[in-house]
Amino acid sequence: MDQAIQSLYDVSFEHSDITNTSGTVSFQGNPLVTLQRPRMKVLEEKQLGFLRAAADLRYDRLSEIRVETSNIQSFFASVSYMSSAATKWQLALTQAVFRLCTHVEMPVKLGFDVPRPITLAYQVQPIIQTPGHGAWPSGHATESFAAATLLSRLCHDHSKPLDPTELLAKQTPFYRQAERIAINRTVAGVHYPTDSMAGAVLGVTMAEALVNLLDERDETTARCFNGRDYEGDFNLALMSEQIADKKGAITETKVKIDPSVVPDWLRTMWGKALKEG
Repeated sequence: MDQAIQSLYDVSFEHSDITNTSGTVSFQGNPLVTLQRPRMKVLEEKQLGFLRAAADLRYDRLSEIRVETSNIQSFFASVSYMSSAATKWQLALTQAVFRLCTHVEMPVKLGFDVPRPITLAYQVQPIIQTPGHGAWPSGHATESFAAATLLSRLCHDHSKPLDPTELLAKQTPFYRQAERIAINRTVAGVHYPTDSMAGAVLGVTMAEALVNLLDERDETTARCFNGRDYEGDFNLALMSEQIADKKGAITETKVKIDPSVVPDWLRTMWGKALKEG
């Protein structure tokens, strides 16, 4: 399953030996997600302040932050019923999406090589171990928003195409859970808000493309996040504002996809997962 799904995606950067300012994740050979790296001045002068404000939540959120270092799927079970006996196909696909995100996000992180908050200010004092790879985009945001997108399709109305942009604006429970997981990484002191915005864009768009392919649709949404000058915080309302604003940091276009490449066994699995919802 991993080979069938992960082979649909590709990561490309202009340089392999120096930090990149822009990178692209492609789907079936076409650009799907374009990300532009934040400037250091933005990180130092605009983003670090959000970490100080978020640190006030550390006492309340420490227990869930510690669990989320290795397990985020269980938090979505508070939104929708999940059981290895009753929803085994949904769980299998969700785990596959988590592995897909890791497959894509790590090369993206390495290509941008954005320094972690602790490297810019020791006063951040993270409450968990800071990972050794780059900060941007946030892997937790990528994975949680990808899972929220997939589960939004599997557990809700199947009669119309999935529209993550609409669901983000409505702040549906799956996306609110993903938002909390992402923000907790800023509370912990290991991510800037811009990391979460980039990760959310990446996760939503990757999962939406996969869902549309499995739904046998011929197009999906491509997105670009211009993190170069984005100075703001991260939450669902701000993300939706950036999408809705024609001059916002997040832009959307439609791209063609080819569902004929999906193997029969994966179509069957998808059908069974839909019935579990």
